[in-house]
Order: sequence, then C-alpha cells, then structure tokens
Amino acid sequence: MTEKYKVQFSPQNKSGFFSSGQTFLDAAQHLGIPLPALCGGSELCGKCKIEIIKGNILPNESDREWLHPEDIERGMRLACTHFITESCTVRALEEEVEAATEILTAGKSHAVELDPFVYKKFIKIPKPSMAENPSDLELLLDAAGLNANQIIVPGNFLSNLPQKLREADFCGTITFDENHIIDFEAGDTSKSLFGVAVDLGTTTVVCKLVDLISGKVLATNSRMNAQRFYGEDVISRISYSIDHEGGLLVLQKAIVDQLNEMLSEMVQEAAIDANSVYEMVVAGNTVMEHLLLGVSPHYLAELPYVPAFKKSFSVRASEMGININAQGNICTFPIIGRYVGGDTCSLLLTFSDNLKGSWLAVDIGTNGEMVLAHNGKLTSCSTAAGPAFEGAHISCGMRATSGAVSRVNVDQTGLHIQVIGESKPTGVCGSGLIDAIGSFRQLGLISETGRIVVGDEIGEETEEFARDLAKAQDNERYLILVENEDKKITLTQRDVREIQLAKGAIAAGIEILLKNAGLTAVDLDAVYLAGAFGQFIRRDMAVAIGLVPNVPLEKIHFIGNAACAGAELALVSKEERMKAEKMAESTEYIEISTDPDFQDIFAEKMMF
Repeated sequence: MTEKYKVQFSPQNKSGFFSSGQTFLDAAQHLGIPLPALCGGSELCGKCKIEIIKGNILPNESDREWLHPEDIERGMRLACTHFITESCTVRALEEEVEAATEILTAGKSHAVELDPFVYKKFIKIPKPSMAENPSDLELLLDAAGLNANQIIVPGNFLSNLPQKLREADFCGTITFDENHIIDFEAGDTSKSLFGVAVDLGTTTVVCKLVDLISGKVLATNSRMNAQRFYGEDVISRISYSIDHEGGLLVLQKAIVDQLNEMLSEMVQEAAIDANSVYEMVVAGNTVMEHLLLGVSPHYLAELPYVPAFKKSFSVRASEMGININAQGNICTFPIIGRYVGGDTCSLLLTFSDNLKGSWLAVDIGTNGEMVLAHNGKLTSCSTAAGPAFEGAHISCGMRATSGAVSRVNVDQTGLHIQVIGESKPTGVCGSGLIDAIGSFRQLGLISETGRIVVGDEIGEETEEFARDLAKAQDNERYLILVENEDKKITLTQRDVREIQLAKGAIAAGIEILLKNAGLTAVDLDAVYLAGAFGQFIRRDMAVAIGLVPNVPLEKIHFIGNAACAGAELALVSKEERMKAEKMAESTEYIEISTDPDFQDIFAEKMMF
C-alpha cells in the first residue's frame, strides 16, 4: 500500500493526505488552493511558488533556474517540480494570490430589434368541465397558441403541471422558446424575462445580465478564469484533462461553479430571481466551449486537430448544473474551425453590417485568432502565440494588475515608466512588454534579430544613460527596466525570445491570410484589435515591433470585448443568432501550419 503524507497549506488552513507520486501543485489543486500554474505544471513559468514552513524539501535545478538564491534560502520552492516525500506545512505565497485585475467588458456592437429566443405569454386557460375531454396540457397549449405536435414538453414540467394550474386558478404566464416549454408561473410575470451573455475567455470571464424585454444591461461581472490554476493556455488545459484522472470534470466544475457565483452576484445586484433567467449565451474559444460542456478536447491536441462539434450547442441548465431556470437554455456559439472558435464567430457578428472593403480583425491572446474580410469573403486562422503577452514565461512578467509596468517611453533624458495603480513597480504586463521591447529597440539595445546588445557591441550613437541598461552576467544578457532599493525588474534574453515567438506567430498568421487573398498591408482599409490586450497596447509600438501590419496608425482601431458584445447580440435577437451560424459556415478556415511558406514567413516575422 502506497504511503501517504499530510500536507498542510497556510494561511488557508487546508490539509490532505497525498502519495509520493503527487506534487505539491497536485495537492494545492486538490484542496482548491489558488496557486498559479500558468504552464499547467510543466516547469515553464516559475509562478507556482510555495514556502516550506515545516519539512525538509531540498531545492532542485528548476528552483535554481527560476528563483532568487535568497528566496531559495528562506525555503521557497516551485510546487510543480517537487514530489511529496514527507509530511510538511507550506505557505501559498500571498504575492501570488490573485490581485484585482482590470478586465475589459465593453465592445463594439450595433443596434438590433429586440426579438429574443425565449418568450413569455400571459394566458387565461379555460377550466376543464365534464362536457369536454381535454387534458391539462392541451388546455395550456391551446390557450398559448402553441402546436402540440411542434413543442417539446419536459417530463418534470408535465409532472408538476396539474398542481401548478390549479394553484394559479388556471391563469398565469407560460415561458417557451421556438420548440420547448420552459416554465409556467402563476400570475402575470410576462415582464420578468432575463438572460446572460458570457465571454468565456481562456484568461478572463465576463458576464452581462440583460433584461430581454427592454434590452438593458442590468449588471456586469468579470473575473479571472478559475481554470487558470490548472494551466494558463488551452494546450495546458487539454493536457490536464487527459493526464489527470477526472481532469475534464475538474475543469468543467471550476467554470460552472464560477459562472454560478458570478450569476448569484448579478441577480442580487439587479434584485431579480435567478429563476427568471431563462437563457445563457456563451462565446468561447473551441477548447473553452468543449470544457464548459464537459466534452473532451483530447483530439484537438492531436493531428488533424478535430473538434467534437462545430455548430452551436444548446443544453438545459439543469443538465449543466447552472443556476438559472432549470429548463433554461445554455447556448454556445458555433465554431469556425479547429482553434478559431465561438469567440471569433461572436466577434464577426458585431461586423455583420460591415463586410465591404478589406479589413483585418485580430484577437491577440494566448491563442491568436484573426479574420480577414475582402470583398465580402471571410477567411480565418489561429496561431499559438502562447501566454507571453499575459506575462507568463517572462522572468518579471505579471498580469495587468496593481504594480505592473504598463507603459514605457524613452527620450533623451532616459527611460520612463507608468505603473498600474500608481504603486511601486513589481513586474511588467503585456502592454509594458511591447513598449519595453520597442523602447530598447529605439535605444539600439536590441538588434533586429532580437539579440540584446551589450558592452562594446553598443553603437556610438546610443545615449549615454542607455549604456548602463544593458548587462551581461554569467553568460546571461539582460536589460534593466526598473532598478531601485526595493525592486529590480529586468528583461532577459530569454524574455525577448519569448516575445519574438509570440509576436512572430501572430504576424505570420496575418501575413498568410493576406497572401492567400492576394493582398498586402497597404490594401487594408482598417485593422481592428479585439480583447483586453489589444485594447491597451499602443498602436505605434505594436507596429514598431512588427506585431501588427505596417499601416497608418489612424487605420488601427480598438474594438474592445467584441466576444461579449456578440454574445449579447445573439441573446437579444434570434435573427442575429441565425446570422452567427451562417457566418461560421461561410468563413473559410486556413490551417497556416500546412502553408508551404509558413516556416519562412514565421522566421521573417520574428525579426524586429
């Protein structure tokens, strides 16, 4: 019998018994300890830090690679790299617990006529008599004007119907969609009809509670995705679902629980009953929609990368365990192809009235998704940019939270930074990384190939102050972004390479879309940047490092959280939902890895 050891986590005061084949990260995830695992436990991010309070866990090579010597000395270790070999007490470091993050909730949209998928109708039902021979269900459907041969009646609805009708004195409100009865309530509740639009992102989740009678947004809630503790990007989460017994259910439960918590907060804020919420429309990337529905994404990680479904999928809330009306709909957006998912389809829906000319829309994230419109034809592709733009795999990287360097400027007097929250700098987030790379390029401290230039390699024209910013120590080159008595924030050569890989992947995808359409950047009427990261980067720096095409800056537009905006359109309008399905079917998907020029284009786009 395998021996088990007790692991106690402080300050959460949670403990459990674990075998020697499990890591401290496994223990934290099992106990629900919010310990970051941006790389899914593959020893690539250095974020899952714990401190050994009681026990003798010796440091290993990964600790020495990612952690400062003084931190190792005081007992800091990486949770994913150490197996549990004795009973001990550890501390989940406070600085690694989630901080408040500004999450983008608004996005580009257009006006539509209110015509939701779900309806309510107040009806007065003729009471049964001995003179005729109807059933309760027939009386209800006749009064509502519904065809008994075209409507689906759930068994649990029918079992309660006789009592409900009589308690309501045969007078109440029926809720239904095109082919399904949802509920019957006593009295006139026809003005109480609500739905939720969801942007289910890999990194963040945004929910909007909408009044389906007026179209007004009653409450908005946003959070970091609860699944991030099992992996930062979709590949890490696929791996978790495959490699861990019950991993798929763990990931599904994490997001369902989170949606329920967010929903509870919103209905409280709006002072409504959650039972009056009858639909939830979800726009997520391909993997996120699979995980939400509890469908294995296994074969999205193996050639030829096949999703389990592509069309929009509708499930009853009671089957999902989501706390809206039990017979309400949980509806996902259609998937365009492989890793171009429902979030991109949702983005396209916001452009359904603007398909003329030539324009490019790019959602820059861990999985970069992009669409090119040219003379009414839509083509799409995705690229595995990785989580570098989120601050993962970067030595001093962090999310866009308080303390993150978010802006970097350079002039003759020196390097100037802006920090979120006007607090002391503790790291650098995605927008700051792009600014920093661009600024160091301007100073001549990063070459076109991405090599950090130090010592005698620095050109004579370089400003004197800049020469002290480029260092080499123990065969490792790095650039100093912040240095004071409290903190030293640097960009290492490996950090620069991570950004090169990420931006090269995005830029290569864009180039292949343009090439296949016979276009170049000069032919574009507009470039639209979607998502939180796209919203906060500087146009000039994005162009300067080659992340987006070299077009006049006035052609670059920020469209915010287009995925959530599209989900809202589909929630309030049946016509918009049908448009989304058609747009997904008509959008051509291009697999860029099979393009014969991909490797050459990718290598070229890695250059600064």
